Amino acid sequence: MRRRASFVHEWLVRRADTSTGRLGVEWVRAYLRASHNSASAATILLFLSVAPLALAATGLLHAAGGNANVIAKELIQRQQLTGDTARLVRATFGTAAHNALATSAWALVGFLVWGIGIGRIYQDVYARAWRIQVRRFADRARFTIWFVAVSGLLGLFFALAEALTRSAWEAAILIYLVVSTAFWLWTPHYLLHGKIALRLLFPGALVATLVLGGATATSPIFLGSWLNSYVGYFGSFGVVIALIAWGFILSTISIASAVFSPVWREWRESERHAQPQVEGAPPGAERS
Repeated sequence: MRRRASFVHEWLVRRADTSTGRLGVEWVRAYLRASHNSASAATILLFLSVAPLALAATGLLHAAGGNANVIAKELIQRQQLTGDTARLVRATFGTAAHNALATSAWALVGFLVWGIGIGRIYQDVYARAWRIQVRRFADRARFTIWFVAVSGLLGLFFALAEALTRSAWEAAILIYLVVSTAFWLWTPHYLLHGKIALRLLFPGALVATLVLGGATATSPIFLGSWLNSYVGYFGSFGVVIALIAWGFILSTISIASAVFSPVWREWRESERHAQPQVEGAPPGAERS
């Protein structure tokens, strides 16, 4: 075990001394400096504000004669859930969605108490990552607009997911890439009062789009088994546990992507400054 641990340690040291390795190390350091458990806080606030809003919307849809089980239907079909797990997921979302008045009242409370705070969390992460100060004068309205945009995009995602056919998935992927990249460009630029240029924010927006999209696309590989396992252990409460765990993963990815742009910029500058020194160094002194 000692020999294996020593081998792994030496391999990691060698990889960390490469150009890509230095980028990865600085990315992890920047995430640890800027996150301050923001992913956990964002996950809880999202479930306390956005989830009731989604249920309220489906409840109102049911009252208008539409499909109240769109969230449950998409989750069951995409994760290939069957048996007791599918029944519990359908009951969890369907029952709450049918009570349009209660879910609408709770959605309003969730927005007023917790929803506005989500924008504050992301603003703090971006400010720490870029090492800038942001004056929060009248930012409550700014956080409200951002929350409405997030909720609207999530609602659009569920609506399109139900309406899409297999032949339309290629167009849907293209739309996702454009809309998601635009959103993750707009988010830091808007929350930081335009202090950071859009071109500097593009690397982080692209990383968020690709990694979040990849995680969502591959979720049937593991999320369905999580739901089945947790339902077996905890019953209907297992559905909530599994979805919160999945939400935490997505929140962590978004927070990590938020700190990538300043890391990318500093890494490129450091590598550019190091290049002339490497070219003038003796043959055995190059950095790998």
